[in-house]
Amino acid sequence: MPRHLIDISNMSRNDMDWIFNMADEGPQATVLSGLTLLSAFFQESTRTRLGFMSAAARQGAAVLDAGSADRLRLEPQEDQLIVLAGIADITVVRHWDAHFARNLASLEMCCVVNAGASGASHPTQSIIDAYVLTKTFQTAIEGIRVLFLGPLLRSAVSFRELAAMLEVDVSQHDIAQNMSRDERLRCRSELRMADVIYVQSLSDTRYDGPNLNDSSRGPALPEWAVDAILQSNAFIMHALPRGPEMPDSLMWHERSLVSQQVERGLSVRSAVLRWLVQPS
Repeated sequence: MPRHLIDISNMSRNDMDWIFNMADEGPQATVLSGLTLLSAFFQESTRTRLGFMSAAARQGAAVLDAGSADRLRLEPQEDQLIVLAGIADITVVRHWDAHFARNLASLEMCCVVNAGASGASHPTQSIIDAYVLTKTFQTAIEGIRVLFLGPLLRSAVSFRELAAMLEVDVSQHDIAQNMSRDERLRCRSELRMADVIYVQSLSDTRYDGPNLNDSSRGPALPEWAVDAILQSNAFIMHALPRGPEMPDSLMWHERSLVSQQVERGLSVRSAVLRWLVQPS
C-alpha cells in the first residue's frame, strides 16, 4: 500500500527523525527515476508548489502540473478524485476542502502529500520549520519556547501537533492595534521569554475557497510589538508570503530565520518524497 503524508498525527517520532536525517543529505539524483509526480494545487501557492516540483525533478521524477483550478472541468469531487489518483505515483495536493487530500489517499492508488488542507493543516511547512530549528539550535530542541504572534494559521496548527511530538513548548498570543496597556505588558513579557517568535499573517485570508490572493492585506504589526521583538533575544520566523505584519526590520534582522525556512525547504521536501517511496 502507498505511504501518505496527510497529518502530523499520522506520523511517528521515528518517521520525523528519518525525514530529518534524509534532509541532511539534500536531493539525491535519480532516486525517483521512473516515477511521476503530479502537482495538483487548487489554491494559489509559490514556495510549496514550486518546491515540490523542484524536489521531484532534481531527484529524477517526471513532473506534471495540473495548473490552476479554473482550468479543470467542473465535475463531482468523487469523479475528480478517481482521475487524480490514477495519474501519478505521487500526488502533492492543496485544496480548500479540508478532507480532499485524505479522500484521495483513501483510494490507495498513489502516494499523497497534503500541501495545505483548507485552514486545518499544512504538515510539510511545519516539518520544514522544525528542521530549521534543529539546525539553528544545533542540539535537541526539546524545551525551546516558540511563541506564535497572531492567529494560528494552517501551518501553525500542524506545527503545534509536531511540537507535542518533539517536546517543544508552543504558545500563542493574539495581536491588535487597540490592545489595552495590561494586554501589551503581558505580550511584551511573553516576547521576552520566547526563544522563537513566529510572526503570523494578520491579513483576512479565507482558506475555504480557491482564491487566497483575494484576501485583503494588513494590518501592520503594531510598532510597539516590532520594537519588543527587536529588543528580545528570540529568533524570528514567518512562513511567507509576508504582508505589513513582517516589516523589513524583522525580515532582514540577523536573528531572522525566514531565508533558512525557504532555503531548507528543498532539502525537506526532497526527503519527504524519498520517505514516501522507500520501504520502512
